[in-house]
Amino acid sequence: MAAFTHNLNVIARCTQMQRGQRLKALGICGGQVPYLLRLCRFPGQTQEELAQALYVNKSTAARQITSLERAGFVERRPSTQDRRCLCVYPTERALEALPTLHEVVQEWSDYLLDGLDGSERQMLIALMERISERAQTYIQREVGWDI
Repeated sequence: MAAFTHNLNVIARCTQMQRGQRLKALGICGGQVPYLLRLCRFPGQTQEELAQALYVNKSTAARQITSLERAGFVERRPSTQDRRCLCVYPTERALEALPTLHEVVQEWSDYLLDGLDGSERQMLIALMERISERAQTYIQREVGWDI
């Protein structure tokens, strides 16, 4: 079953390449899309909360947030609950890019699923959700967030 995880990795890398190519004019790389989508949906998260939500390590999240901040897509502000923490918010530039981000994500999903009929799509999505939940449970139970 190594082919299964290999295929997941290929799809993930191709997804980032497609997003990067489509969003280059906006100054967004493929790996930044999940950060922007998450922050536009749930503004004011800490870097750690964002890292956990996206299943990336804290240093990767910090690098991506710094890059997005330099490009004017996000800003960090002190938390109102804990002044030691910085919360991350989307800027107007990010909110303006949001419809394009959604369009690019939807176009890619449609492209990947083209050729599957409705029941095949539903089955694939249901199976991927089950596998995703299993993977998340493993990370939460066996690995934790100190990576």
